[in-house]
Amino acid sequence: MTHRRASLVSLVLLFSLGASLPCRAEEPAERLARLRSALDADEFHVRLWWYGWGGLFAGSGGVQTGLAAITSDPAFRTDSLVGATTSWLAVAGMALTPVKPEQRWATLLDAPVELQLRLAEAELRDRARRERQVGGWVDHTLCVLVAVGAGAYVWLHDNRPGGALMLAIPDLVIGELELWTVPHTAVHAVETLDAPPVP
Repeated sequence: MTHRRASLVSLVLLFSLGASLPCRAEEPAERLARLRSALDADEFHVRLWWYGWGGLFAGSGGVQTGLAAITSDPAFRTDSLVGATTSWLAVAGMALTPVKPEQRWATLLDAPVELQLRLAEAELRDRARRERQVGGWVDHTLCVLVAVGAGAYVWLHDNRPGGALMLAIPDLVIGELELWTVPHTAVHAVETLDAPPVP
């Protein structure tokens, strides 16, 4: 028992000593490399998200618009037109979102390190702020309204509750997936920005 107590006291003392030692100060070049790495990772994820969802919505809108133009079935034409409308609304949403791919920090290579540090940190914080803007209650409410509106139109126009559900449910699921997959790479990077580096 005494041996265990001595070991425990030794561990506590070692941990306390290690916690009280000052961390090595991060050099400006190291901090800049960390910021650039975070910006590059965020850019990659934002490009994947923006072009992926934007391409899916534009493709869906184009296909459904084409189907509506060539079909002779009135119910199918209505479904296609309503589906195309929701897809083009989603394309507009992607165009208006504050989370877009852009490489504004890539032009800083010739600037002094201190200026690069300030600008890169400001850019990362701005990206994090914009990522937090997307996916709030307003976006989710708009997603629900578009899906419910599409279903309600089909139900009221053609008296087809089954067709209304077949449109509204996929619209809602896809819209919510798009919102829940918004990248938060910059948000997570900012949370650890002021954390000391591991020695």
